[in-house]
Amino acid sequence: MLQALERYIEQNKVCSALIFRDWNAFLNILFACGGSVNEILWFEYVLIEKQKNSLGGGGYGDKENSEYMWAETMIYDQDLGCKSLLEIKEHINSTIKAHKPHILVPCFFDIKK
Repeated sequence: MLQALERYIEQNKVCSALIFRDWNAFLNILFACGGSVNEILWFEYVLIEKQKNSLGGGGYGDKENSEYMWAETMIYDQDLGCKSLLEIKEHINSTIKAHKPHILVPCFFDIKK
């Protein structure tokens, strides 16, 4: 199962950091392998030309759509390691909802495999 996780990461991360278009699928595989996530740094998916109005600055270009990027924000969640898969998903969804109309995307740090 750990190989499935490694394969998913290699095939689906959008840059050198653990950012995924389908973060839900990543979490499902991670937790199925007995893993967890302790920290989330948030990025905003934004048109490059509108980055000045975003919550973030700098970051990673979208290789599939050159007009967009993931801009790093100052939103950072720690001490999540004791949360269940459901609690992590609820936390992510509530953070995304709280910052609309900005499109926030979680970047996973300090994961346990």
